Amino acid sequence: MIQLIDLSLVEKGFSLQGVLDASAVDTLLPESARDYAQLLVFGHGGKKLWQSIDTHSGKANPIDDYSVACIRDFLARINCDQYDILYPTNVFSVDLRLLGRRLGWHHDSPLGIGINKIYGTWFAYRVVVAANTKFEVTKTQPSGSPCVDCAEKPCITHCPVDAVGDEFNLQACIGERARQGSACAYQCLARQACPVGVVHRYDSEQIRYHYGRSLESIRVRQIV
Repeated sequence: MIQLIDLSLVEKGFSLQGVLDASAVDTLLPESARDYAQLLVFGHGGKKLWQSIDTHSGKANPIDDYSVACIRDFLARINCDQYDILYPTNVFSVDLRLLGRRLGWHHDSPLGIGINKIYGTWFAYRVVVAANTKFEVTKTQPSGSPCVDCAEKPCITHCPVDAVGDEFNLQACIGERARQGSACAYQCLARQACPVGVVHRYDSEQIRYHYGRSLESIRVRQIV
């Protein structure tokens, strides 16, 4: 069962909510985070958050802007004015995967991205806040990766460049995505073949949006 901090945030798309003791987290964090009691971690799983935002608003980062606004509103509602938004303010300041593992959300997968037992690969970390709050720290039960129980591993067989496996080959993936006419440019065939959390798979518009943004980054790096 997923522990919730605030039910109204679920209606806005934040179905993953967790609380960690800031002093007990030994990972990549800004030094300022040590001045706060707790880390509040918010993520989305599935399609609901996407359905709540306007991606055609013209804003550079509509998902980040929406997410931060929702969490600021939540903190105001609980009269918390002592906090610091660590992510997505500085994307390199927080080890999201380690926080996800601590909360029981995240397992490594052959795809090179995290996999969740409920949402599969269709989830993401949205906001991490260091705050002087007094929520109950999230209790997690050790659990194995859903990949361990997957005998067929279709993610491996559906990758056209054999990038998926025990060691994810990022360069092979990037090279294929950047190739003219690639079927992987605006989607990941291997990811879509994964049987975990299929009901939560993003719709085609959301998939194209995310992969389109990452493809832009790939092409910019190649030009530079």
